[in-house]
Amino acid sequence: MESSIKKLFEEYEKAFNALEVEKQVPFFAEHFVSAGPRGSIAHGRDEFAKMASSAAQFYRSVGQTSAKILSLDETEISNEYSMVKVHWGVTFKKTKNKLIEFDVTYFIQKTGPEPKIIMFIAHEDEEKAMKELGLLG
Repeated sequence: MESSIKKLFEEYEKAFNALEVEKQVPFFAEHFVSAGPRGSIAHGRDEFAKMASSAAQFYRSVGQTSAKILSLDETEISNEYSMVKVHWGVTFKKTKNKLIEFDVTYFIQKTGPEPKIIMFIAHEDEEKAMKELGLLG
């Protein structure tokens, strides 16, 4: 795996684990797409930054206690782009030490001084999964 991409995900993991969502913002391109089983949406990084504190509050409210990357699998698409499948493990107060695992695929742009996330696809429906775990009403 390219060292700059590995570094991006090491820092991204630290921010997600600490629920410092605002620290994730610089890892995203100025405009990016998020997608999942319910569809997709285009975002501006500034808009994402404004939503960061409410996102962190949401994860605190459902009792997230840790998040870590269990594996990374990079597929180079071209010299400028890579696809990285990340297998995450997250714990919540209600699930105690039981690791809840899920996958997210990120598309990385490598055209500037630092790689940036231009798209991510959540493989599972987060809201549905949280309801099944009893984390949401």
